[in-house]
Amino acid sequence: MSPSDFVCGAVAVLGRPNAGKSTFLNTVLKQKLAIVSPRPQTTRGSMAGIYQDEKSQIVFYDTPGIHQPKNGLSQYMLHEVEEVLSGSDAALFLVDVQDGLTEEDELVAQWLKGYRGPVFCLLNKIDRAPAGRVQEMSGKMKALGNWPVLRMSALKGNGVTEVVGELKKILPHQPPLFPEDELTNKTLREIAAEMVREQCFLQLQQEIPYGVAVLLEEFKEKQPPEPVVIKATICVEKDSQKGILIGTGGRQLKAIGTAARREIEKLLERKVFLELWVKVLKDWRKDEAVLKKLGYAVPKKK
Repeated sequence: MSPSDFVCGAVAVLGRPNAGKSTFLNTVLKQKLAIVSPRPQTTRGSMAGIYQDEKSQIVFYDTPGIHQPKNGLSQYMLHEVEEVLSGSDAALFLVDVQDGLTEEDELVAQWLKGYRGPVFCLLNKIDRAPAGRVQEMSGKMKALGNWPVLRMSALKGNGVTEVVGELKKILPHQPPLFPEDELTNKTLREIAAEMVREQCFLQLQQEIPYGVAVLLEEFKEKQPPEPVVIKATICVEKDSQKGILIGTGGRQLKAIGTAARREIEKLLERKVFLELWVKVLKDWRKDEAVLKKLGYAVPKKK
């Protein structure tokens, strides 16, 4: 095939928190890479998911939900969105049709109105909303930005193939950006740490997961059948959070570790030995030095 016939481009996946961006990425790739939970702002940094077939490569960038910043971590998350959007050939605007048009959706729209590339609005979770609501939302989104509107269920896969097909029509004709066998720009270490944090979101109550960060201490691959050894520290903001995360007799921490280990084993297709510790870093979301150590610092402008 001539390089001029190959379709390749970067696509920013944007939306308010919990619109279904990470679920969409996992469905497109037919493999779980991005962590998912019912709670908003689960995603903190951007992640590339690389879709490939014989004639195309589409690099989807999952991004944190666009929101009003409250601390240093929030600033980092929005910086990640800004960076991805500035380098993308197209953008997808995901909207949860169940909730109707929200102020956060309008905030995303404001970001996209300054974007010069093509934008598709994706009405997500159509399987959970009546047809009348979907039709109503379609009209509202066209009025908001006059973007082409597509309908899908990222969780069930309905309409996802059609989204990929529309992107192939408008992305540049150029050689691939990544090698053929790559699936993401993240390392296995980074994905493993995220899978531990995912279980904190799924298993812990109230506000505790938002004060959690995971620092990977060791990731050692041995010759099979020996397990991959992973050691990580779960960082929290308060002493009280540490107690809740560990649980009575260490039961909560064990449950988080067991569930995370199973997810990592699915990804690696290998046995995993996972060891977790818990450490208190007081108000780390507001501490620039700690944010930098955890990989959440916004780079200083030159």
